[in-house]
Amino acid sequence: MLRKRLVIPVLGLSLLFAGLFLATNDSAMAASNLSWGSRGTEVVQLQDTLNNKGYWCGTADGIFGADTYNAVIKFQKDAGLTPDGTVGSDTRQALGMAEAVASSSGSTVSRSGSTTPRGSKTLTMTATGYDSSWESNYPYYGQPSYIGLPLARGIIAVDPNVIPMGTRLYIEGYGEGIAADQGGAIKGNRIDLFFDSRQEALDWGMKTVKVTIL
Repeated sequence: MLRKRLVIPVLGLSLLFAGLFLATNDSAMAASNLSWGSRGTEVVQLQDTLNNKGYWCGTADGIFGADTYNAVIKFQKDAGLTPDGTVGSDTRQALGMAEAVASSSGSTVSRSGSTTPRGSKTLTMTATGYDSSWESNYPYYGQPSYIGLPLARGIIAVDPNVIPMGTRLYIEGYGEGIAADQGGAIKGNRIDLFFDSRQEALDWGMKTVKVTIL
């Protein structure tokens, strides 16, 4: 009788631990894939990685929405992967995200692939303004930015030897943007900020500003 009483609790505990193990395993498997509706630091890392590679998906807010989905689809097509909009192991590997996911929290992937805190580097630069007019874009009038993004507020022309293409930036007095364009006159510590109108660009003029690499 004593044995029977012991067997039932032991069997119950075994089933409980088995259930916990399977639940943990399922959670780990679910966490390995990112898709529409996913949220959190892994989505931030995904968005940063896509932006850095020129697949602009907007501000890295940690929410996998339409912009992130479209960027993933485009990357998957370019990389020869099945364009399903889900970031599994193959897409992670193609993006070079595997190491970033395993890294400690509280940091983001830098342009070189190492981890660095947000806003760790600030530059003092000369900033001018441009717009979609012929005067601002000759001889590239009517064309998108250097990396193919449409010209809109937030597009910033830089010297790629100073700031790599795809780098997310915060410019004092202007706001956030992405290094997505280049220009013959934009050399060294100089940037050109896109404005929605010719007048806004002229009103900005030329300023010395703090530029923070995000």
